[in-house]
Amino acid sequence: MAVFEVISKTGKKIRLTEVQWAHMSSKHPELVSQIDSMMMTVQDPDFIYHSPGEENFHYLKFFRETPVTEKYLLLIIKHLNREGFIITGFFVSKIKTKNKVLVYGKENIDKL
Repeated sequence: MAVFEVISKTGKKIRLTEVQWAHMSSKHPELVSQIDSMMMTVQDPDFIYHSPGEENFHYLKFFRETPVTEKYLLLIIKHLNREGFIITGFFVSKIKTKNKVLVYGKENIDKL
C-alpha cells in the first residue's frame, strides 16, 4: 500500500510506501504532519540532484515554515524506469552538492 503516489517533475510516478513512511516518521517525527509538503517537493521541487554513487535522486524544496524553522525538505528517491519510490526524507538547512549532478533547478545556488 502507498501513503501517496504523485507524478514528479521528471514525469515519473513516485510513491511513498507505508513501510518507508513508518521508517521515516519514527526516525524523523517532525515529518509526521508534512505529507502535503512531501508531495509538493516531489511535484514541484526547487532542485533535483542525482547522486551517481548511490544511484539516487535528491529532491529539495525550501519551506519558510516547518516544525523545525525554515529549511529545505530533502527527499531521497530511487528512480526505476517510469516510476520511483521515496527512500527517506528529512529537513536540512544546507544543500550538499559534492559528488552530485544538478538535474533540475538553478545552476548557481546560494548554499545558506
